[in-house]
Amino acid sequence: MNKFRNVGRDEPLTTEQSQYILDRVVFAARRELVGRRLLPIRKIDPSTQTFGYDTLTESSDAQIDVAWPGREALDNIGLGRTSVAIPTVHKEFIINKLDLAASRLSGTPLNTVTAESAGYKVGLEEDKLLILGYSRDGTNYDINGLYNAAANSESTSNTWSSAPEHATTGICASINDAISELMTDNIFPPYNFTCNPAQYNQAAKFITSTAVPYLTWIKERIQGEIYVSASITAGTAMITKANPIGMFEYVVAEDFTVDTETMSAREGSGLFGRVYARGLPVVYDTNAICKMTVLGG
Repeated sequence: MNKFRNVGRDEPLTTEQSQYILDRVVFAARRELVGRRLLPIRKIDPSTQTFGYDTLTESSDAQIDVAWPGREALDNIGLGRTSVAIPTVHKEFIINKLDLAASRLSGTPLNTVTAESAGYKVGLEEDKLLILGYSRDGTNYDINGLYNAAANSESTSNTWSSAPEHATTGICASINDAISELMTDNIFPPYNFTCNPAQYNQAAKFITSTAVPYLTWIKERIQGEIYVSASITAGTAMITKANPIGMFEYVVAEDFTVDTETMSAREGSGLFGRVYARGLPVVYDTNAICKMTVLGG
């Protein structure tokens, strides 16, 4: 699929210029794509406007019988069907008419600063969507990202800043408590750990009386990766199942795309552009995520 489209009647850019803008936009956006490293990506038809998925309630335990079992009481499985509109993350930009003319007539490299800035902002907003979700009113989430979808929560107030490590408080205890929550639900390593830059910097200090940073200990403990994102609130973090096939995913209808159109003389005759992506985070197994809500100072 062509990820760059001129939607006006004119073709203001050459093919090379169009590809150059798209490359710069995608490069700028992907600098911030932490969320996409946490979820598998599934592409669906670009015309899809809503996505429906099912979630199952936990059934009772299986049984072992020596004799062939007769008719047993079967679980009444409740299929929960959820349909959610696929949101569009977008940012608009304008390339000046004179920049376009200089590039077309003299071969001057096209000034794509505004397009790159738009791509960067789309990447940041997509990260918020995947990690936290989307809230129309700023309080109640219409779409849950990984953090807000988590069924497990580690809410013990553990010190992450200056206090030495203890058996029951501190960074190590905080990570261990969260992993215990996941293992209770049969979610085993490897895991990924995602935190705010403030907690990442706190974990960069050395464990008391050792030359080992907490970051090294955390990485060995989770057997996965550590990711840093300003999208997750300071004082919170989350541990998610690594390689979570069938547990959660990012459903993408349209990946990073750039639409352009020549503006009228009244508007300045520049090139109007829109960078956008359309996708939806879907969590099938909320037990595969543990949010950490009180990482004390």
